[in-house]
Amino acid sequence: MPPKLVRSAECIARIMPADSDWWIIGSAALQLSGIPVEPKDIDVFAASDVIEAARAVLGVPVMPPGSDRFRSSPYFQFQPGEGLSIDFMGGLEVFSKNAWTSLRIESRIAVTVGNATLFVPTLDEQARILRLFDRPKDLARAALIAGRR
Repeated sequence: MPPKLVRSAECIARIMPADSDWWIIGSAALQLSGIPVEPKDIDVFAASDVIEAARAVLGVPVMPPGSDRFRSSPYFQFQPGEGLSIDFMGGLEVFSKNAWTSLRIESRIAVTVGNATLFVPTLDEQARILRLFDRPKDLARAALIAGRR
C-alpha cells in the first residue's frame, strides 16, 4: 500500500466514530479492494451526523455543499500531513437520470491498512455506485471491476 494512503487511512480510523457506519468509496475503495487504480484522494461517506462528528473532532470548517452533480451536508476536506487529501461527505446525493438520488450502501467489508481498519462496499456495490455517478472516469472504473470477474 502506498505510504500516503496508509497515513490517511490511519488518520481516518482515528477520527471516525467506531460505533457508526461509514465507508471509503471511489478510487481508494477500489484500490483497497484489489483493483489497480491510483487514488489521488480518499472519499469518506457516511450519514450527515457521523461526518459532522468527524468534522468537530478535526475542527475544520464546512465547505460549500456541492455542485451540479453532487451535494452533501456537511462536506469538508482534510489534508493529514504527508497523506492523501481526504474528502468527507455526509448524506451524499448524486444527480443522475435527471433526479437527485441519495447514496445508499448496504454492504460493509473491513479492510486493514497499516494500523487502521477501514470499511468499503463490496465490488458489486462499488460498481453500482460508479454507474450511479455516471462520469466517464467512473464508468471506466466500473469496467475494471467487470473485467475482474
